[in-house]
Amino acid sequence: MTEHLQLNPFVPGDGQLPPHLAGRDAEQKALRGLLAYLRAGRGAPGVAVLTGPRGNGKTALMRWFQHEIEAGKPAIDVVWMTPGSIRDLDALATELAPPGRFKGMSPDTLSVSIGLGRAGWKLGGGLRSLARLLAARCRAQPLVLLLDEAHTLDQAVGQPLLNVSQEVRSEAPFLLALAGTPGLAAKLNSLSTTFWDRGELIGVGRLAPAAAAEALTKPMAAQDPPISFTEAALGRVVESSQHYPYFLQLWGAALWNEARDTGAEVVDSALMDRVQPAVERRKTAYYQNRYGEINRKPLLPAARAVAEAFAGKSTLTENEFTRVIGDSQPANTDPERLDALDADLRALGYVWIPPGSTVLEAGIPSLMDFVREKALAG
Repeated sequence: MTEHLQLNPFVPGDGQLPPHLAGRDAEQKALRGLLAYLRAGRGAPGVAVLTGPRGNGKTALMRWFQHEIEAGKPAIDVVWMTPGSIRDLDALATELAPPGRFKGMSPDTLSVSIGLGRAGWKLGGGLRSLARLLAARCRAQPLVLLLDEAHTLDQAVGQPLLNVSQEVRSEAPFLLALAGTPGLAAKLNSLSTTFWDRGELIGVGRLAPAAAAEALTKPMAAQDPPISFTEAALGRVVESSQHYPYFLQLWGAALWNEARDTGAEVVDSALMDRVQPAVERRKTAYYQNRYGEINRKPLLPAARAVAEAFAGKSTLTENEFTRVIGDSQPANTDPERLDALDADLRALGYVWIPPGSTVLEAGIPSLMDFVREKALAG
């Protein structure tokens, strides 16, 4: 095959933007709608909250949004952060409004301190100073803050950030976009920022079957020479992935490597058979890691009971889920412990309720299969 095929286009598990972001048209439209306010010189009408189980492509969708912002006109600044990179409010202010660029518009209540050769803001006026600084900064140049892993926000930074964002959006072109696991909703509620649920709530879950197929076929067809799938092989891969984006990327990477090494231009069942053992090993390692995480909490009895309840079903009602959790524990279990089990399983993305739905879905159905099999094996 030609040199054009030497770089694998599939990127399993590292949060990079995949070669084709399949099945996210509605989510992209919602984010573009918020961005339109900033392009018109206005603040977004609410925060963007992207939530879903791990491995479904929240970070990839945020990367797409970053590229969308950077490619458009008029220019809008975009800053990517995670909670771990926010040391305190002074550091946050310095990152969002670098003094070297925005010092001339600082409010009187702020000062710039020089330490270790780097200029940084000192928020002498606290939250009010931060709000005034960011509003002035955004009036000079619109800003989008993309905060990934937002379910790990601590209160010392999260609560002021959310409250300041609401004030700044009312005065200047600013948007805060948060991405996190299904535990993000509980985290935001714990920060006493009640307005967040009136923002743009975007669920990022498993793909529809057609989109799952497209996530594989479009990048392969873009190779030189193009690589196609037989109908049988494509159906097997999509079924094996359960439409889970991380597994689709695993399959795509393995199939691409095999096609490159053998010169194949068609992925058929024989080629799939050759790579399947390696893919299954990667999937099993992923299950083992998640199983260990569940065990360390410890959540295994509840997780096993939930897995059994989902056997042959695609959803559970809230009442069914609560009952399953209760039945999995000793009769005298404290209600607070039952509530904690419920919250922890949701926070891990073992189950979740997509925005707009009222019933629980399995985060990864095949993970529940693995949990059931481990229980049977003892």
